[in-house]
Amino acid sequence: MQRYVLIADRVWDGISARAAEGLAVLIEESKIEALIPNGEIPPDVPRVELPGCTLLPGLIDAHVHYSGVMGAAFLAAGVTTIRDVGNDLAWILDRRAQHAADPTLGPTIVCCGVLHDGPTAYWKAMGRPHADTDVLRASIQHHVAAGVDQIKLYAGLDAGMVRAGVAEAHRLGKFVVAHLGSTRAEEAATCGLNEIEHLDQCGVAWRAASEAEDDDLIALFLKNQVVMDPTFVVWDRLGRILDRSFHHDARRQWVHPVHLDIWQRYLSRFGPPHRRWRFQAALPHLKRFAARAHAQGVVTALGTDTPFPHLVPGFSVHDELAMYVDAGLRPVEALSAATTVNASVLGIGARVGRLAAGFAADLVAMQGNPLQSIDDISNVRCTVHAGRIFTPAELLPTVQRTFDQQPDDAITRDLLNYVNSR
Repeated sequence: MQRYVLIADRVWDGISARAAEGLAVLIEESKIEALIPNGEIPPDVPRVELPGCTLLPGLIDAHVHYSGVMGAAFLAAGVTTIRDVGNDLAWILDRRAQHAADPTLGPTIVCCGVLHDGPTAYWKAMGRPHADTDVLRASIQHHVAAGVDQIKLYAGLDAGMVRAGVAEAHRLGKFVVAHLGSTRAEEAATCGLNEIEHLDQCGVAWRAASEAEDDDLIALFLKNQVVMDPTFVVWDRLGRILDRSFHHDARRQWVHPVHLDIWQRYLSRFGPPHRRWRFQAALPHLKRFAARAHAQGVVTALGTDTPFPHLVPGFSVHDELAMYVDAGLRPVEALSAATTVNASVLGIGARVGRLAAGFAADLVAMQGNPLQSIDDISNVRCTVHAGRIFTPAELLPTVQRTFDQQPDDAITRDLLNYVNSR
């Protein structure tokens, strides 16, 4: 259908405090034409009736390492845009182009290219080593010339390297994301880093801390306009990697058997238990800090780190949303993080993340009302991506047809090398 109208019980535009009733979404080809009262729907326009549903902007996962076997799963979960934050440069640029040309392949991709690491790359396929600041600057220049959207710095870079990388990326007009390891969050913030992933190296966030200690780091984030992407769900999964309940998760049907095998052989399953306990113990502190920072105005993005253990592509966004609400955010605040906020952080807020005239026709219909009960986020009735309607039942065979193929991408190669090193 080139032009049609979606009619649901409620419509949330991505910016309002609550969903509206009595509105329909008029779509023409790949764009939203208008939000119109139900009584003003043109009589000759085909109707898609979604009783009992809420229409929301398509969800965005801001922290993914994409594999070619994931596309349909993201769409089935209502995720219409992802940011890949570490991959083979040529491969991810090609995938970005393929998805832009054919929305049936999967979500829109915003990409960073490789993980810019220190003198030794921890992940050999996704990462690239940089011996010094000159090499790092040259790599960033190459990435920008190749057409990446943003730049990702990785854990092996010390404060001097982070400062040089941020300065070079900013000189070339690029937003910089980092998974910190050798550099503390306080140092990175003063370097001008735009976004911190996982709350890594945010020391007070990982332990029992006073409000004053929290507020010192929060003030630094606010002063330097640092975005945080907590990715609670990956720490939860690594802490509970032996939890048998994950094996009964029906959503595993969306996961490629090679990735399921990696999860089953992931090295932290076999290490000393205190390594897992660290993540279990830290989560209440991470939630405390993130909720306090969010309440004070720190921009809060939402990502997952798919496909690390027990993170089902697309559906792990639902879990992260529920964890945001458990941390104390209201459902509308959590949903904003996964839509309008993420779109802004990814630099695409002028075309996705909202339901408004002229925006991309990227929507998801949920049975129920996730703005009242975040649990309803898992009740995906259908997803609209670039104006095309997909249902989970139609998408599942698409994903499962890939199960007899060996994934050939950087994340799969790196994870296989990791588990095979035991």
